[in-house]
Amino acid sequence: MRVDQEIKRGTFFVFISKYSNILIGLVINSILARFLSPNEYGVVGVVTVFITFFSILGDIGVGSAIVQNRDLTGKDISDIFKVTILLSTFLGLTFYLLSYSIAWFYESDKYIPIGQLLAISVFFSSLSGVPRSLLMRDKSFKLLGGIEIAASVTTGILVVFLAMKGYSYYSIVWRSILSNLMICLMCFYFSKLRLVEGFGFGGFRKIARYSGFQFAFNFINYFSRNLDNILIGKFMGNQNLGIYNQSYQLMMYPVANLTHVITPVLHPVLARYVNQPKTIFEEYLKVVNILAMLGIPISIFVFFSSNEIVYLVLGSKWMEVAPVLQIFGASIWLQMVNSSGGAIFQSMGRTDMLFKMGILATFTTISATLLGILYFKSLTLTALCISIAIATNFVIVYYVLINRILGSSFTRFLKVIVRHLGLAAVLIILLYLTQVFFSPKPNNSNLFYLLILKSAILGITFLAFHFEMVMGLVKKILANVSARIKS
Repeated sequence: MRVDQEIKRGTFFVFISKYSNILIGLVINSILARFLSPNEYGVVGVVTVFITFFSILGDIGVGSAIVQNRDLTGKDISDIFKVTILLSTFLGLTFYLLSYSIAWFYESDKYIPIGQLLAISVFFSSLSGVPRSLLMRDKSFKLLGGIEIAASVTTGILVVFLAMKGYSYYSIVWRSILSNLMICLMCFYFSKLRLVEGFGFGGFRKIARYSGFQFAFNFINYFSRNLDNILIGKFMGNQNLGIYNQSYQLMMYPVANLTHVITPVLHPVLARYVNQPKTIFEEYLKVVNILAMLGIPISIFVFFSSNEIVYLVLGSKWMEVAPVLQIFGASIWLQMVNSSGGAIFQSMGRTDMLFKMGILATFTTISATLLGILYFKSLTLTALCISIAIATNFVIVYYVLINRILGSSFTRFLKVIVRHLGLAAVLIILLYLTQVFFSPKPNNSNLFYLLILKSAILGITFLAFHFEMVMGLVKKILANVSARIKS
């Protein structure tokens, strides 16, 4: 099977999984927003920051290393998994004790029982790393998608039930626990991971350099991605953290669920071409073209529709989210493209350079975060500072990736993005005029109709610029459906 066909096949199954989860996530989040306050979301958001950190410690870089290294034996995998069992147990107990420190730092004892319960989630999250990576290495994207959907539906029903029964933020806590438990058990079962008698470190030695740099990148990237939550929770309070988290989460829907439709497929497929950088570059340009084609119009749409999105998804009590979401919305397309770059560093076996780029990105992002929170003391200006840092990192990281790692033309890379600016200009003009002539007052029920109007403008403009591509895709889908019916 050709490399582009493998990517398309894998992307299809990940697409079904991700977009099913988008729909489920939006429904669940919309319901919860009616039962939980920004303060309650902020309470869980504080602890979630630390869970993310422990997830990084639990992986120690072995996940992507298992995908990259095809020479690992069953004994090697068994030994690596045995170490992760010990590590998962240690991390779970450590997080249990850390809950006291979190409570001290944020001056509230409510974090103690929350942290102690989430220690269970930390354990199962860490334990699922190896079996999940085995499924990724085998390109079992359809199976992984099914696992994620099953966990999402089950835990979604649970969290809504608990929220309706008045369990407050504990409903979110139990969702995290059950989700990681289900994913861990199902990945272990379907990966057919088998424990072999005996123990050694031969497997770790085979992946030590690769996984070491991957872990180092994940470690520093954590602070780049999460310092804003830590500082906002400390210096601005849970209310502002809840608002910030919701704006970031809404912004991440298209980033995570469009980018992550494609990028999980890239590393397993392209890892075989580690000695053919030109092949990787050519295939990656196709991916960048798709991400820019989708990301640029979505960024513009979110920028001009933040009020409508917040009102309809979260409700009127969350309208403070809108200006923060508007600023983050402008950077969506940058983050969509940027999120795919790590897979290319990994496919080339250059986690060392990924680590160096991570150091740079962490420095600029943390500097921007500190400037926004401690100097400007404003959520909107913090979002603006972070967005500027994202743009700066994008230019530097991709220049290094394209020129130095892949040995190709950075100008050609930019041209792939620039070709979509015509659509962007038309869309900006149309949505701006719509905003001027039709924008109602906040909390007005007409926001629903305005969002439909703007969505229609987005769809028609996109279709006008990509008519042949869309029609070709429709004909291909209809042909496949017709062939299946006849068979």
